[in-house]
Amino acid sequence: IDYYGDNQDIIIANAGPGHWNDPDMLIIGNFGLSYEQCKTQMAMWAIFAAPLLMSVDLRTLKPDYKAILKNKLIIAVNQDPLGIQGRRIYKQKGIEIWARPIMPVYRAKYSYAIVFLNRRTDGTPSEVSVTLKELGLDNPAGYHIEDLYDEHVYGIVTPDRRFKVDVNPSGSVVMIRCDIVKGKTSQNLVQAAWDAQPRNADGFVLDLGNIDQP
Repeated sequence: IDYYGDNQDIIIANAGPGHWNDPDMLIIGNFGLSYEQCKTQMAMWAIFAAPLLMSVDLRTLKPDYKAILKNKLIIAVNQDPLGIQGRRIYKQKGIEIWARPIMPVYRAKYSYAIVFLNRRTDGTPSEVSVTLKELGLDNPAGYHIEDLYDEHVYGIVTPDRRFKVDVNPSGSVVMIRCDIVKGKTSQNLVQAAWDAQPRNADGFVLDLGNIDQP
């Protein structure tokens, strides 16, 4: 994960339909990862648009881990027809935010899959509070948001509206899908959509003060 984040400006350009970056096989269900870390690997491989090759004995795979591998919502992100690899858009105090442009697309603006990754080890969940605009999602009509693991539906969230997620520590994730909502737009509100092409981190507008930490 660190390699993909630290080298994203180089490797993202290599990914696309027919040629994918490969961070190696999924080890979900093996002894090397905790249950929460298995969820993280599945989510991050979807953001990476990585091949989903399993390295586990399916005959002995426990149901909880099998459910991770069979999560149709996350598989749909991984298999998104646009084939654009996601990127890390925030990293501060053990919290990372990753975003991948996906379909549907409306008026040159993407939908997005977003992963909130908590690498803190202080033993308590971290509350992450952001607006969609801070993540680069600025469609005036908003986005329909759903959590892809617990299937909680946030409903339609507009770019300036703040929402919060609680992310467990030690390499855990919350993964959401933000489907763009079609609606009337004002020309003075429309900004150029982020197209996931390599760019510098200072191009993002996430306010570091909006990451709430204990």
